Amino acid sequence: MYTRARLAPDLFTFPNFVGQEQCSLPEVFSLFQKNKIETDVTFSVKCGDGCIEFSAHKLILSMWSPVFADMCYIPEKNAKSNFPINDVSPATFEAMLKFMYGSSLDHQNKNIRLLIKLYDAAGLYQIKTLSDVCRDALMCSKPDKHNVFQLFRAGEILNCENLKQRCQLVLQNQTPEVLAAQELCNVTPSMIKLILDLPRISFFSEYDLISWVLAWVKNEVLKHSNEKSFKDIFIEFAPHLNLTKLTAEEFGKLFQNRKDLMSEKEGFSIFMNIANPGSWPLPDWGSSTPRQRVYRNYAEKRC
Repeated sequence: MYTRARLAPDLFTFPNFVGQEQCSLPEVFSLFQKNKIETDVTFSVKCGDGCIEFSAHKLILSMWSPVFADMCYIPEKNAKSNFPINDVSPATFEAMLKFMYGSSLDHQNKNIRLLIKLYDAAGLYQIKTLSDVCRDALMCSKPDKHNVFQLFRAGEILNCENLKQRCQLVLQNQTPEVLAAQELCNVTPSMIKLILDLPRISFFSEYDLISWVLAWVKNEVLKHSNEKSFKDIFIEFAPHLNLTKLTAEEFGKLFQNRKDLMSEKEGFSIFMNIANPGSWPLPDWGSSTPRQRVYRNYAEKRC
C-alpha cells in the first residue's frame, strides 16, 4: 500500500491549472477531486432519507485502502462507477476523502467526535495511516469540562487506560463544572453512571449529587413525552445513590412531593434507615450497601 510520503514528491509547477503557483502533488490531486476533473467513481453517502454524492479517482483511493481497491477493481464490480455508502456519515466520509487526497487533520484535532468517527471509518476501510493519525490525536488530546465524556469514550475504544484515567481526574475534580458544561438533553445514562462509579466527586454532598440526578430525570421524562415514568428512569440509578446518607431534612426536601417515585411505605423505610441504619428493609430498588464516595467538602477539610 502507498503511504502519504510516496504521494508527496518535490514541488512542481502546474501552470495550466493553478496559474504560476507552486503546488505539491497532493494539492493538485485535491484540486482535481474538488473540481471533478477526470474523476471516475462516485459515492452516494446516505444522509437521512437521501444521499450526498462525492466524486473521486479510483486509483487514489485504491492506493490507500484495499477495501476501496476491491470495490473499484475486482472484475465483477469493475463496470460500476457509483457505489452506495451506508456505514459512515457524509461529514466523516468527506474528511476521510480529504485525508486520502493529502489534507492534514490538524484543524480537526479539537473535534473529538469527528476524530472518533474517522478512527472507526479508517478501521472499516483499512486505512492504517488515517487510523494511526486519529489514534495519536485522540491520545494526545487534553480532557476538559467540554470534551471529557467524548475522550473517555475514545479511551474505551482505543483501550487506553492512561486517557481514561486523565478523564476520570477531570470528572472527579470538576464534577459540577463538567455537568454544567453539558446541556441536560445531551447527557446520557452512561455519562451519569460513569460519574456515580467514581470514588471521589467534587459535589459538596450526596444531597447535591442526588439533586442533580433528579433534575436530569425530570428532563428525561419531558424529553420522552411521558413514554417513561419518573420512577422507571430513576430506579436505574438508585442503587448507585446513597439515599440513606441524606439527613431527614434533606430527604424530605427532595422527595416529599415525589409521589410518582415512591410510595409512603417506601419513603418510610428509607427514612427509618436514615434515622437508624439497617433497622428497616429498604425498597427493592434501593441499595443496602451504600457506595463510598469522597466529596469536595471532606477533601477541603482534610486540606
